[in-house]
Amino acid sequence: MSNESDFYVGYLPMPGGLKKAIRRLVLALAFMVVALAAILIAGQNPFAASDFEFQQYREFSGTLLTEPYPAIAIPGQGLPWLLVGPRKHTAGDFRKLNGRVVKLKGERIMRGEDHMIELLPGSLTAAGQGDSFPFSESLGEMQLTGEIVDSKCFFGVMNPGAGKVHRDCAARCISGGIPPAFLVRDSSGKTVTLLLAHWKRELLDHIAEPVTIRGHLVRTAGRLTLYQE
Repeated sequence: MSNESDFYVGYLPMPGGLKKAIRRLVLALAFMVVALAAILIAGQNPFAASDFEFQQYREFSGTLLTEPYPAIAIPGQGLPWLLVGPRKHTAGDFRKLNGRVVKLKGERIMRGEDHMIELLPGSLTAAGQGDSFPFSESLGEMQLTGEIVDSKCFFGVMNPGAGKVHRDCAARCISGGIPPAFLVRDSSGKTVTLLLAHWKRELLDHIAEPVTIRGHLVRTAGRLTLYQE
């Protein structure tokens, strides 16, 4: 008595045993694909809690700071809010209004304590003399290692806004006038955001990779800025 196995000929009906085998194989492959996708998703780092209030324009009032980059110090709202323009452009040159109280409209960009306002062009107006100017404190000469990012995307416009996947975008943003930021870790391992002043164009080649920069560290209204040598 011969032991016959299912044999499939393309123009004949498929044998029942072969149908069952193929069905099991397809189900097994589908399960493996779903499981692999779940493993890959679980292994990804979660996105940072950030927000860009696109086209949600608010009114703001505070003291305008123009060094090293435009910002507005709003009473009771922590660090000064950096000011940027639409897309990959600077907010503008407001040095004549430095220290003045101004009013403006814009969209908030927020990531933890780091925040900025995308200024609605033409909305910034002087509203009076500043009552007090934020105190600046020198923290001395520092040599720090970290990652250069563009502050606008990192603060919330893009997610992720750092790393090699964001390198080209960051280079274009910084070239367009977006304030460059420097991500470093403090003694407890927490990531701290510094602004980079006295920007050097050659640093564009070192975005999204570890880089060591030496300079003078200054704190103004709580905001840390590294003035490069």
